[in-house]
Amino acid sequence: MPKTRAHTGDSSVPVNKHPDTDLEYEFYYYDDLVRMGIIRNRTDLHRKIKYEDFPRPEKSSDAMQARAPYRKIKVHAYVDRRAAKCGGVA
Repeated sequence: MPKTRAHTGDSSVPVNKHPDTDLEYEFYYYDDLVRMGIIRNRTDLHRKIKYEDFPRPEKSSDAMQARAPYRKIKVHAYVDRRAAKCGGVA
């Protein structure tokens, strides 16, 4: 039986059934959060996680160098809560 590889087009890997527009399955990374002005630096990020209920990253690995994604829907909920506390429109 010949071996098939995923990158050759013959793949037995199931297709992702989640729609691309669903925020539940989209992520921000540290650089995205800094670029958007939600956090200033890593110290600010850790302070917001510890004291301000900012969502924790959802790492898929225990490796130290694994990227730490933050679910967009949870980040948006945090921003909305902060805006409501400050009297902004949410």
